[in-house]
Amino acid sequence: MMKSDIQYLIVNELRDFIIPLSDEELFLVENNILKEGCRDPLTIWENKGKLVIVDGHHRYKICQKHGLQFKIKKLHFDNIDDVRSWMVDNQMGRRNLTPDQISYYRGLKYISLKKKKGGYDNVKLKGQSESTTSEFRAYQFNVSESTIKRDYKFAEGLNIIGHSNPKLKTKILTGESKVNKSDIQALQSAKNPEKLTIKNEKDLFNKAKNIRKEILQDVETKVKKIEFDRVESAREILKSKEPDFLSQEDRLKKLKGMILSAMNRAINEKNASAIKDLKKLIDRLCEALL
Repeated sequence: MMKSDIQYLIVNELRDFIIPLSDEELFLVENNILKEGCRDPLTIWENKGKLVIVDGHHRYKICQKHGLQFKIKKLHFDNIDDVRSWMVDNQMGRRNLTPDQISYYRGLKYISLKKKKGGYDNVKLKGQSESTTSEFRAYQFNVSESTIKRDYKFAEGLNIIGHSNPKLKTKILTGESKVNKSDIQALQSAKNPEKLTIKNEKDLFNKAKNIRKEILQDVETKVKKIEFDRVESAREILKSKEPDFLSQEDRLKKLKGMILSAMNRAINEKNASAIKDLKKLIDRLCEALL
């Protein structure tokens, strides 16, 4: 049945969800439609009485531009998340995609499944008692689990870019803009990714660099904390096991070494705990001398 006189709804969220055609691809599609007509039907989601275009946004625009007829195919979806999932499957099975585009779509599939299950990478799937989300997607796409996790970070990073700069996201996915993939993946590790704004390629590079620096600093801080806690624990053990029969001279030498150590920690690390220890050690020294 030909449909050209009915109003169809274009939802920007769905239109922008799929990687757009390049100028060259769009030119070829328009020429083919002008020569042969619109052979492929538009996929429609009838939602609350409105006919929402799910697939065929470019074809619809071309047909409207030239007053051409087209066919439609209605599909049932429970919600917009199901629509997105279908759109990804449809694109992955039909278009000649670049490696980055395939990576992006695999990442979106991972995100959609994780969202459905309400958890993270260790979520067990219904009917897949021994498989996590990443393991399931890895098996589905015949890639490694680590590849799926990188795809997830890539898709999340691109979505972060898309919130503030949808044009840059499109340029990256169509290959027009050449940026480091690892910089995009790094955005997902930011402390507040939802607040990130990306102005351009240079801004992306700088923000990714700062995120890596913050991660490294956090790791170093945690390592120092672990080392400090271990040293403090060892000192407490030594204090509790200090022999009562040490001579006063040996006792004073030991106190001197502990005082010097506490002073170094207090000065070099600006450690408040070391200052407290230093005060206690000085009190012990006073007691030993009196």
